[in-house]
Amino acid sequence: MILSMIAAVSENNVIGKSNKLIWNLPTDFEYYKNTVRNKTIIMGRKTAESPDFFFSEKRNLVVTRSKDYQKEGLEVFHNLEDAIEAAKNDGEVFISGGSEIYKQALPLADKLYITRVHAVFEGDAYFPEFDKSKWKIVSAKIVKADEYNSHDFTFFVYEKI
Repeated sequence: MILSMIAAVSENNVIGKSNKLIWNLPTDFEYYKNTVRNKTIIMGRKTAESPDFFFSEKRNLVVTRSKDYQKEGLEVFHNLEDAIEAAKNDGEVFISGGSEIYKQALPLADKLYITRVHAVFEGDAYFPEFDKSKWKIVSAKIVKADEYNSHDFTFFVYEKI
């Protein structure tokens, strides 16, 4: 299994506010959907309940402390380790938020798919800082703001060294 993390992250590491995205980047959303479409996704409960969230056509695993949480289409786990174990035979598996799940998964991740939004935002959800000396950039593609995308951004893919 390859454990990957995918997130759109501002220059100050904000990933959202009030459980919603705070930018309008349709090109990034299309990239996200195409990247995770037929892969297993692991997410936290708040991410699963976000109106902005796209679910995989393969498997969607949610991690929550709530013992009675259920939602159609989701496999529920009560810790990240159990969710990862359940997905161990699924090829590339994506961690897709939120903040706490990203923080727990970062030391375990093999790849990072980071869309760096080139702006600073106020928010209440953050992507964890990571030591870039432990990761190599394997691809980077710059996208300029246009009539569809509100901000400049760069698609980065990192692999753990």
